[in-house]
Amino acid sequence: MNFLTTIKSIRPYVVSGNSMQPTLSDSDQILVNTHIYDFSSPTTGDIVVFYPVQSKRQQAIKRVIGLPGEKITLRDGMLYVNGDIRKEPYLKGLPHYLGLDEFSCQLEINQYFLLGDNRSHSTDSRAFGPIMENQIAGKALLRYWPVRRAVYRIH
Repeated sequence: MNFLTTIKSIRPYVVSGNSMQPTLSDSDQILVNTHIYDFSSPTTGDIVVFYPVQSKRQQAIKRVIGLPGEKITLRDGMLYVNGDIRKEPYLKGLPHYLGLDEFSCQLEINQYFLLGDNRSHSTDSRAFGPIMENQIAGKALLRYWPVRRAVYRIH
């Protein structure tokens, strides 16, 4: 990939809603790489912009929690992946158990499980189910607005 191709693959995105707090807030402006997954697959912890099943036009943003073939379980306020408790440092002190009702899902080939960081205020894979890889529009790279909260890399 040359420099011009790289530049053309970067798109602005405005966050709508608070489902990704504390990482991202309503009206934050970020840059998204729309071609990164042409060369690799999403990984756990990536923040992705995607097209929900119910909306082919409006994009949403969430964090990748589960990868193809993994079993996701939400039990007793904890997130388990393949039976192991998942540590979630990106929640930055938010209680991880908020909004985590009992739930279990076995992901199939090309399926990803997405959750918002603000679990009690997020419509995510718990509601609309896993998403397919071809629904992912890109990976969030950095927040550039508001300037006081600008970061080089979004975690």
